[in-house]
Amino acid sequence: MIVAVMSDTHLEQPDSRLAAIFERYCRDADVLLHCGDHHGEETWSFLNSHPNFYSVQGNCDPLSMGACVPMLRELDLNGFRLGMGHGWGPRSRVGDAVAGQFSDADVVCYGHTHIRDWRKSDKGVWLLNPG
Repeated sequence: MIVAVMSDTHLEQPDSRLAAIFERYCRDADVLLHCGDHHGEETWSFLNSHPNFYSVQGNCDPLSMGACVPMLRELDLNGFRLGMGHGWGPRSRVGDAVAGQFSDADVVCYGHTHIRDWRKSDKGVWLLNPG
């Protein structure tokens, strides 16, 4: 299974760079995840054209997206438990703060810091921030 993960696109509407990234890395992925701060509903709608798109709301997303985009999300991908949240708090603790919201995740994907992260937490959960 190929899972594409992105976050913090901060675009009111999709641009040519996002479209190129989507075509090259995301379109053929089995699952596409976005960890918040799409920024605009048009960007969310563009990404939502992927048949298995899941996202969470970020602090820069319009409140109107709250009806269709949750703050936290849990997924079961063929028995693999994944948690998603945008993030909050001091940059050095964002991953741990989001991971603390999930009791049995194998991996927690988050955003907010704009800093790539791939590490195992003190509690044994893998943390992924695409940057």
